[in-house]
Amino acid sequence: MAKAAETAAAAQVSDTTMQATTTAVPATTGVPVVDPSGRWAVDPAIGSFRDFTSTWVGYRIDEELGKGIGATTAVGRTPLVTGTVEVSDGVVASAEVAADLRGLQSDRAYRDGKVFEVLHVDRHPEAVFVLAAPVPLTAGATEMSIAVPGVLTVNGVSVVVEAALEVTLVGDILTVVGTLPVVLADHDVVAPSASIVVSVADRGVVEFQLFLTRAVGGTG
Repeated sequence: MAKAAETAAAAQVSDTTMQATTTAVPATTGVPVVDPSGRWAVDPAIGSFRDFTSTWVGYRIDEELGKGIGATTAVGRTPLVTGTVEVSDGVVASAEVAADLRGLQSDRAYRDGKVFEVLHVDRHPEAVFVLAAPVPLTAGATEMSIAVPGVLTVNGVSVVVEAALEVTLVGDILTVVGTLPVVLADHDVVAPSASIVVSVADRGVVEFQLFLTRAVGGTG
């Protein structure tokens, strides 16, 4: 019983740490970008994945574990992210972000292995979000909350979704933090199972933190 309690406490501390760093933003200097027009690209050099101050894409889903652990929230993230955003005349004209799911890491190695299996990362290594329609930005704003329509492809299956984003322009860095709901069955994903797993929710959340800088040829 003492061992189970220690395990549960460790899981709770690990998840709490991840929650606390979900929207951590590296300190930046300089004047706000007045005109975001141009092409932006994900910059993997900003921040550190060790403390989740870098770019990452991940999942958050509730689960019930046995052996005295009980209800927990599984959180996994990958730092292997690429993407571009095109802004023209105050409108996000195009955007595409791809995450390499083979880089997903949680606080439990057995979970990571099961996630790789149910997502079939050997055949479909990437999850991809593509903007479905242009999105207007608030003129002159350096911080804004926007809803973005798109198509999310996971496990080779594409689904129309809407992402809720918090966008910040500071200096030469565009920061995008957001979430979007996901239903496992919509992507032909079967909830992972293991001897310690009692149940896994049939829906969860894709969450992400992106740091972008102007791509070569970008203007502003």
